[in-house]
Amino acid sequence: MTCRVSAVLAKSFSFKHQSTHVVRRTSKVTEMKPFILSHPLVRPLYGFLRECNESPLEKEILDCGAGGNYPPLALFREQGYRVVGIDSTLEQIQLAREFCRETNLNVPIMLGDIRNIPFRDESMNFVYSVNTVCHLSKKDTATAVQEIRRVLKNEGLCFVNFVSVDDCWFGRGKEVSPGEFLQEEEWYSGITKEGHICSYYEDTEPDAYFEAFEVIRKEKRITELVIEKNHPEGGGWQMADICYTAKKV
Repeated sequence: MTCRVSAVLAKSFSFKHQSTHVVRRTSKVTEMKPFILSHPLVRPLYGFLRECNESPLEKEILDCGAGGNYPPLALFREQGYRVVGIDSTLEQIQLAREFCRETNLNVPIMLGDIRNIPFRDESMNFVYSVNTVCHLSKKDTATAVQEIRRVLKNEGLCFVNFVSVDDCWFGRGKEVSPGEFLQEEEWYSGITKEGHICSYYEDTEPDAYFEAFEVIRKEKRITELVIEKNHPEGGGWQMADICYTAKKV
């Protein structure tokens, strides 16, 4: 989506502490490259970066769903991590490679499926997947989280977010299973995903995926965007997700 964000109202609800914070900022989404990780969709990775930095494990990280024209792996690369990413869509990988050429960053991304991660058991210290499993069925998401656990080393950390039923896209399209909808979405200019599954979760629903982990942090985030009125998605636009940081034990 290409739009001008005139205001962002971000509310974060901590399940442990019930804390709430409000942040306002003005930005142009179309000119995000210098501040890629200030975008609401990827901002939680700053917290995950801090948690990874506090770990005694070496700085190596895998992004599952790493493609797109603003690859979040850039944050970890700039912080001295050995990085690698996988994505199941060649078009998304190409967009990431174009970003790397323009910014002179070495962020290797290869073709791969989060449901069958192409790395050996216990080979990664840190793994994350941001805004990816929302495009999987809930059954496939369970497989994806199991794969993340498989490739993590003991004491390794992972971060995964899930789209909440409080998101403005919940209920759009044809519901094919509880919380799962067939939707059409323009991911980036010229790349439209038609008839794909989008999964939405109640607040405690993803907990079952992490029964074999120690959950370090769980947070629900609601971001309200006010978009210019002449944009096709003009008016209020609310994103809501549930974020987990977990340790393999």
